[in-house]
Amino acid sequence: MSPLYRTLMWAGGWVCHQLPERSPHLFGVQLPLCWRCTGILLGALALFFWVLVKKKLPPLVFCILLSLLLPLDVFYNVVTRGDGDNTRRLVTGLLWGFCATGAALQLLRLLSHRFAHARTRHASA
Repeated sequence: MSPLYRTLMWAGGWVCHQLPERSPHLFGVQLPLCWRCTGILLGALALFFWVLVKKKLPPLVFCILLSLLLPLDVFYNVVTRGDGDNTRRLVTGLLWGFCATGAALQLLRLLSHRFAHARTRHASA
């Protein structure tokens, strides 16, 4: 096992459970993130490129609604004692990475506008 692979697995272990049956494998080697965490990472990267191209964040309501699919999937699996499947983990991860990150950025932007508005109002009083 190469030092680079060990380092990537160690780093991935900080944010991911890395269960072999829930992780992608490439050429017989397990990747450092499970399917869901891989989706989250790819979704956040997709949002980054979206913002570069569109110069704006996706709509907040759209982001919040699609973000709910990941926790609903987890809840469904807990309630039914089901294991789900890796395709659904990847898709819900992609949506969470894109939409939850977009929603968080939208909310942070709204808060910063509120604080700036309150500060200017307070300074002029």
